[in-house]
Order: sequence, then C-alpha cells, then structure tokens
Amino acid sequence: PDTDWVADNQASFQPLHAGRYFIQPSHFEGAPPHGATALTVDAGAAFGTGEHATTKSCLLALDGLAKRRSFRRPLDLGCGSGILALAMAATWRRPVMAADIDPQSVAVAEENAAINGLAAWIRFRCSDGMSDREVRRAVPYDLIMANILAGPLVALSARLSACLAPRATLVLSGLLAQQESAVRN
Repeated sequence: PDTDWVADNQASFQPLHAGRYFIQPSHFEGAPPHGATALTVDAGAAFGTGEHATTKSCLLALDGLAKRRSFRRPLDLGCGSGILALAMAATWRRPVMAADIDPQSVAVAEENAAINGLAAWIRFRCSDGMSDREVRRAVPYDLIMANILAGPLVALSARLSACLAPRATLVLSGLLAQQESAVRN
C-alpha cells in the first residue's frame, strides 16, 4: 500500500528502559528519564537495539554488575550494533574492546559510538572470535559479554576462558534453555 515505510518503521522502534540504560532511537523527541544513561541506537543492518530478550538481559546484567563493581578491561564479543560496548563505556569511562565477525556490524557500531560521543572509549575490531591480534593483545579481560549463538559460544569456550583475568566475569547470552548444559560444559 501507499504508505510511509520509514515512518512506520520508526514508529515500531520506541525507547527501551533496561536498568539504568535508556536506549532511544534517533527519531525519539522526548527526554530520557532523570538519571538514566541514555544511548541512541537505531534499528539497522547490525543486531542490537535492546528489544531482543538476550540484549535486554545483557543490559540488565550489566546494570546489576555496575552496582557491585567497576571493570577496567571489558570486551563485547559479537558486538553487533555496539550497544553493550556503548553501555560499558558510558558506565565506566574506561577503554572497551568490541569485536564482531561481520565488517558491516563493526562499521555500524563505530557510527553508533560516534553518535553517542563514546568513540574515544571503544576500539572496534572485525574478528572471528578472538582471532584478531588487537583483541588478543588486550587480554586479560575482567569482563567479557558475548551475546551470540550457542554453537559459537561452545566453539570459543577454551579461548574465552584463557582470556579471562583472575576473578573476571563472563556473561553469555543468545542461547536457548535446552542449550545451557552444552554451553556450561
């Protein structure tokens, strides 16, 4: 039908509140809640607007972790739009490494970091897991968030474990309940 598809699409993406994080699309004209960490992320070519349960759960986990401790060397593995890296950089104002296997996602994430004034805090790399030299050079990480599929999490498990600092936190998401035991093993 003769309709404004851009307007319809934008209308379907409304702000999302997840803990301290307020994820807003660029077309949002309202104000974020007082005290919220506002991040602008549009739906696009890269996964991660906060609407998917796994991404929202990661944001909530990050909010809970931030109430208990600060992290100095975080990694967002499978960064997609960069939403989790943005949240980490905005929370701790520390260097964040973010990597994705998809070059287009890396480009989108870099753009999102610039839009949010966080580009100086985040280093984005195109990497198949931990294969990129810069991603490996930043080891050990005291926080790794990997919101990817169960298969890649299992395949990366030994390399991820080897990249963790003592007392590090590993947040894994993107799996189904029936895949939990395989990922844990």
